[in-house]
Amino acid sequence: MTLTELAVRRLIPAPSQWPEYYSWADDAFAINDDSWNGAGRLDAWSSILPYGKMINSTYLLAYALRDEYIPQWHARGDYLAVARAIDSKYHGPFYTRFLNRDSGEAAAETGRVAARDRTNFHCPVFHANGPSDDPANRAAVMVHEAWHHWQYKYDWDGSHLTGGAIAPGTDGDWYYFHGSGLFDFGTLWFADENSSPLKFHSPYQVGIEYNADLAEFPFSWVPVVVRDQARFYGNSRLATQCRNRVFYRIGTPRPF
Repeated sequence: MTLTELAVRRLIPAPSQWPEYYSWADDAFAINDDSWNGAGRLDAWSSILPYGKMINSTYLLAYALRDEYIPQWHARGDYLAVARAIDSKYHGPFYTRFLNRDSGEAAAETGRVAARDRTNFHCPVFHANGPSDDPANRAAVMVHEAWHHWQYKYDWDGSHLTGGAIAPGTDGDWYYFHGSGLFDFGTLWFADENSSPLKFHSPYQVGIEYNADLAEFPFSWVPVVVRDQARFYGNSRLATQCRNRVFYRIGTPRPF
């Protein structure tokens, strides 16, 4: 178990002390597919197994941001609404699966015929001490993958890109620059391709912005190691997974 995982786990009471949260998270993020049963769903307080690690990330999404209106990119409630699996302005309903495979961190499946859409979470976001095994990163991945469901709801192409400033051997998206006050809290779902600046987000961008807000605008009780990891993952993606070169880095003043 990583130090960050342990730090988040210590914030969350055991299921016997707070059963309401575990029940809510299980349903709200649809981590109740049978595939999770062998991945720790029956031992929800374990941060060694994938299900317990998902619980840690849901807790950050649900509680960690303190909502500073103008400097923060988006509201805690926006990121939470994106990541939740229910039908909303952000997307249609979907469910999540755990897949025992090493092909990337996760993948959204949209437009399924006669079946509910879903997001598959793969082993790399759970591998002990692996490069993606971190609750702040995992929360951003949840937001990222849910944004593919947003793209499907509003008829946008959900494909990722290569080339440009994206590092060789990986994929990425355009980063659509906007000021921290452009999107009122509660309106992250909205897009306007005719506005100036363009009101639009890509999947990698919303994950980066979540990591930025977690790094810079958490409640005081959020451990420093969580903030540091959020900054690390967000900056790594800014440097390697944005097709247009982004010179802004988390931890420096937001320039646009």
